[in-house]
Amino acid sequence: MQPKLTHHHLTAEEVNDEHGQAILLTQQDGIEEPHSVLVHPWQLRAVCEEFGIVASDEQAAKTIRTLQRRMTSLLGRIEHLAGWMTNHSDQRHADLTYEITLLQALQDLASEWCGDFADNVRTHCGQDAQASLRGGAAPQQPGLPGL
Repeated sequence: MQPKLTHHHLTAEEVNDEHGQAILLTQQDGIEEPHSVLVHPWQLRAVCEEFGIVASDEQAAKTIRTLQRRMTSLLGRIEHLAGWMTNHSDQRHADLTYEITLLQALQDLASEWCGDFADNVRTHCGQDAQASLRGGAAPQQPGLPGL
């Protein structure tokens, strides 16, 4: 049985013609005869990529790498700030319980999110990504340690 998709008045089905696999798109327009077009799956994919309906594999991979890099950098900064607030801030003289609790919750979230791709980042990006996971690759700003 050939796969078939029907959405409102459009039907898409996988067919085989003399050139190989193809997709037959049929649109019913009122009571008139339906309009059909036969396209190769790669043509349909190219059209969808061109109009931003789906991302090409290369673009998706680039976006994933960018988001992973940004997330690991954020985790490093959160970890540094959590360590500084816990060990070096004046929390004994001021009640920073709420701030520290919120910061630790952010640290837990960032660690969880980065944990899903940490091995992938280490494998594909090498030592720089490992340093970033530890917070060592975060850019430094004068007067703001680790930020």
